[in-house]
Amino acid sequence: MSNRVLGALTLVLVMVDAGLVAINSIMWSAYRDGDVTAAEVAPFMVFAGSAALGVVVMLSAAVALFRDTRGHRLAGLAVLLAGVRVVAIPVAVVVVVGTVGTSSVSGPSDMFVLILSAFEAVVELMVARVAAARTRA
Repeated sequence: MSNRVLGALTLVLVMVDAGLVAINSIMWSAYRDGDVTAAEVAPFMVFAGSAALGVVVMLSAAVALFRDTRGHRLAGLAVLLAGVRVVAIPVAVVVVVGTVGTSSVSGPSDMFVLILSAFEAVVELMVARVAAARTRA
């Protein structure tokens, strides 16, 4: 498979992450309107922040793939940011629990959102690593 095809597929992940940010912004609007509590919105904000960083990571990986060997440094940056994202999710969960309380992560939907966020971050780390390997000279 060529780097251009992989770059195009990576752009699909950019759109997925952008969609996740948009969907999670609905929860933020509900919080601002007073319809949900901080504990209810906290896992979704962790997911939205993670997805926003995912947009940057996958966009960097896609551009690197389109640039082929000239994009290797950008792919390296994508790997670095993806690694930061993977580490940041548990840190953000600890901060949320410390700030809002354990009720923010106790429900099944809360856990699902956080697990999905972590899973997506790991997948995108793998994609960034593939981009780095494919752009190596």
